[in-house]
Amino acid sequence: MIYNSFFGFNEEPFGVTPDPKFLYLSKQHEEAIAHIMFGIEQKRGFIMLTGEIGSGKTTVIRHILNRLEPNTHTSLILNPKVEPLELLKLINHDFGVRTNDSMSYKELLDALNNFLLECSQRGEKAILIIDEAQEMSPECLEFVRLLSNIETDTKKLLQVILVGQPELRNIISSKRLKQLDQRIAVRYHLEPLDKTDTIKYINHRLRVAGSIALSFPEKGAKIIHDFSSGVPRLINLCCDRTLTLAFAENKATITTSHIKTALKELTPGRKPALRPALIWLTLSVIFLLITTVVFKNNHILKATMAKISAYNITFQKKPKIFKKPKIFMHNGIYKTTEHKFAEKVCLLNLLSLWGETDLNTESLAEEILKRGYSIYTFNDTESIMKFKMPAILFLKDSGAVLLKALAGKNAILIDPMEGEKILPLNMLRGKISHIRILYKNRFTGDDKYKILQERLKEYGFFKYPVADVFGSKTKAALMRFQEANGLQNTGILDEETVILLSRDTSVPTLTR
Repeated sequence: MIYNSFFGFNEEPFGVTPDPKFLYLSKQHEEAIAHIMFGIEQKRGFIMLTGEIGSGKTTVIRHILNRLEPNTHTSLILNPKVEPLELLKLINHDFGVRTNDSMSYKELLDALNNFLLECSQRGEKAILIIDEAQEMSPECLEFVRLLSNIETDTKKLLQVILVGQPELRNIISSKRLKQLDQRIAVRYHLEPLDKTDTIKYINHRLRVAGSIALSFPEKGAKIIHDFSSGVPRLINLCCDRTLTLAFAENKATITTSHIKTALKELTPGRKPALRPALIWLTLSVIFLLITTVVFKNNHILKATMAKISAYNITFQKKPKIFKKPKIFMHNGIYKTTEHKFAEKVCLLNLLSLWGETDLNTESLAEEILKRGYSIYTFNDTESIMKFKMPAILFLKDSGAVLLKALAGKNAILIDPMEGEKILPLNMLRGKISHIRILYKNRFTGDDKYKILQERLKEYGFFKYPVADVFGSKTKAALMRFQEANGLQNTGILDEETVILLSRDTSVPTLTR
């Protein structure tokens, strides 16, 4: 680019090609990467990433390709608008499967099958990535679904990542592709950047390109965000034009004036939008004119209504607008439309993980007591791993979410408003104010010491005949259990000890 040496860039900062080196990891982009990596690591089969044109989907995919282990084979299809046979040939070519033009459809499929089996036997992975998947025909999408049937008794041999524009979600959810829709285990939709991330995105690309001090004024960056709606490709276009203008003027500092001029050049035909006040004034004048005409011509209106009546035309009542309940069930998960119900919804989902059904959402406190649960609240995040149970996380700045499970370095959460999502664990560090879990106290009856001794015996800490007496041997065994589980070895049956001793196969765990 002509301005690179002028501004001290090593390379073009705002190119339109998806270079993973320039990837700005906004919270959304981190979540998208975490979702996809989770799907790959857990061998979930189908993964789908969607987003608007220019939102950074392809850059995310190229970033992930750079992170894959060396024993991973990939096939990246960039133009999937082909027939199923042609798609199969492209996949085989990318995977390096030996074929020739004379081979039939079955022979090509057998060759792919053999390749995937050999990969599995060597402990290698095979991933098919299809970009612009919204361009695929229903026949091609169904063919890809059938490819996922290539499997052993224990695992899938091929993982598929579908990447496309928002309409891909509608295509996949169609009745014709219902079976494919049901197989997509991990989904993420990439939204545009907000104003704060737009500013950080611009400065990030300037630094990666080699500039030390150059920056865009904050006010100007906000103007760019309004123009681009936070779409990275459009942000790049605006910034590139702005740098070109500043270079043409021999100015090493970017001003808001440069940005405004650049946007005018990018949209020469765009007319200025009407201000809201002017719109309302215009509508008010029109309304007054119509009202005046109607009143002056009242006899015309009456005559018209009489004609309508003569033809027995009736006006239907305006249908009632259905309002979604404040707390509702969607895809087996309780959700809400209001932040104030976040904790309640988290409790409902936590009870569901415990296997509870037919829950009364109105009197949840009574429901918890009636079903024999106790609640324990703590603020030591390290204790999450000690209990290894699903927990409600109360976040310092954004309400509550349910920690459903852990998968590697990722947390599987249930957001009360958005549903299931996956985040890297390090994104939660320092953001949790306190934590809440449910447990069932099995040591409340008259025979609690007998049950205690039986539990300690199961864990190998009590080797004596069971008797319903809390003596020195029982206390010593309890202390050994506490020490082995990272608790204070007090020999007292406190709440944390009760929680750990009450665990059995009916208790949900965080590990998958």
